[in-house]
Amino acid sequence: MLATYGKHLAKICAALMVLALGASLAHTQTATAAPAEPAPAASQKGGGFEIRAMTFNILTASMAPGGIGRANAAATQVQQRNRTVVAFQEVHQSQLKVLRHRLPRFKFYPRRSLDNFSGAIQVAWKTDEYDAIDKGEIYRPSMGKMRAIPWVKLKHRATKRVISVVAIHNAPGGLEHERDVSTEREIKLIKRLGAKGHPVLVMGDMNERVEFCQRVAKATDLVSLGGTKRKPCPVPPKAGPDWMLATWTGTKFSDYAKIYNGISDHPVLVGNVWVEPKPA
Repeated sequence: MLATYGKHLAKICAALMVLALGASLAHTQTATAAPAEPAPAASQKGGGFEIRAMTFNILTASMAPGGIGRANAAATQVQQRNRTVVAFQEVHQSQLKVLRHRLPRFKFYPRRSLDNFSGAIQVAWKTDEYDAIDKGEIYRPSMGKMRAIPWVKLKHRATKRVISVVAIHNAPGGLEHERDVSTEREIKLIKRLGAKGHPVLVMGDMNERVEFCQRVAKATDLVSLGGTKRKPCPVPPKAGPDWMLATWTGTKFSDYAKIYNGISDHPVLVGNVWVEPKPA
C-alpha cells in the first residue's frame, strides 16, 4: 500500500515539475518576444514636437520663511503637470538644491555657475527629450546691480529641431528705467536667437502687466501664449506680471493657464507650444 502511494506521489511531483518548467519556458519566450521600445523613426527628423512649458516665481527663501516647502511644491507642480521645459525665478541656493534633487531627470542652467545675484533665475529641461547645444546669458540692470538673463538652445532628440528658451525676471516696483533697458537688451537677444528661423520661447516674471509683451510683440515674431498676431497680448482677469511668449510663425499654442494655488505670491503658468514640422 505504501509502495503504491509512493509511486503515485512520485508521478504527481514529476507532473508538477513538467508544468512548472513549461510555465517558465512560456514566460521566457513571452519576455523574449516582447518588442523593445522603438527608437525614433528616421521619418521623425524635421517633424513637429511639443514643449510642455511652465514658469514660476517661487519666492526666494531669503525673503520669506518656508522656502524649502515652496521648492518642494514647485517640483511637485512640474511632475504632476508633466512639464518638459521650465523657468524658475527667485531661486535661493537652498531651493535650487531641492529642485535638482526632486527633478533628477532635468538639467538646470546656470545653477550656481554665475554670481549669487544671477543664480536666482533658472532654466530647466527634461533630458530624455532635449539636449542643450548652446547656452549663455546677457546682463542688464536690476535693483541697482547687473544681473544675468540666462538662455538655453535646446535640440529636440526625436526630431533634431532646435528651440531657444529665455528665462526673465525684470526689476520690480518703480524701477521703470531698469525694466526699459532690460527689455531693449532682451529684444536684441530674442532677435539673435531667432535669426535663423529657430523658434524662441520666453518665460518669466516681467514685472509689467502688458508693456513688456507689447514691446516684444511689436519688435519680434513672438506673441503671448493665449494671444494671436492680431491681438498678441491679451490681458485676462487677475492679470499679473508673469508671461509666456513664443514665436508665432510655425507654432500653435494650447492649454495655457494661470494657476493661483497659494504656493507663492505668484501663480504657476503652464502652456503647450506645438512646433510644426519643417516644410517639405
